[in-house]
Amino acid sequence: MDLNIPQKYFILSCNEKGSVRIFKNTRRRAFLAEASFFDLALNDIIDLTDNSVIINKLLPDDKAYLNEFFQIINKNQGKSVTHVLRAMATKEKITQQIYNEIGDSLVDKVDVTKAVTGVIKKTNNYIPNYQVKKDLVADMRKEILNADRISPDTFAVVSTLYGNHDLKTFFTPFEQKQLHHKIKEASVDPTYDKLISLSKRLNMVVLTVLG
Repeated sequence: MDLNIPQKYFILSCNEKGSVRIFKNTRRRAFLAEASFFDLALNDIIDLTDNSVIINKLLPDDKAYLNEFFQIINKNQGKSVTHVLRAMATKEKITQQIYNEIGDSLVDKVDVTKAVTGVIKKTNNYIPNYQVKKDLVADMRKEILNADRISPDTFAVVSTLYGNHDLKTFFTPFEQKQLHHKIKEASVDPTYDKLISLSKRLNMVVLTVLG
């Protein structure tokens, strides 16, 4: 399924009622931001240093669904990752624009229905077709069980699902054990150095924000 890291996280974080629980939950908003950081950093659009977020190049057209996210980084360039992620996770007005852009990108790409909830405070609600989520999990499961190595995108999605306490929702204990084995192998593979470092850095920042 041709989806990017935050799009996959978005779909898998929805329940039967849709995506509203992402917007209404600080933890899920924080990991939506983490998934977006992963997407930009793994494509060398930004770098995360110990002290700041650095922009390497302009946002390409195929990443338009992260335009609002990128603009917030641009306005806060040079500030700490914790500062930027905290703003995205704790301020609903900021999160709503990011949430809407990613949700709208899915409506245009896969079978996701857009609705509006709320009487006074209206919120977009994106509801993926059950088969979309099922196919996405099946693709990830196939990779976890059969591929020689886990892809960077799948690694990133799994990292956000783990932090969000959703991993066990989609994968059996045996599959989680296989996944743990793949990640352990990746941790000693030099080609995964950037990914492992990025994962540790982002997870530490999210825990700081949520703490």
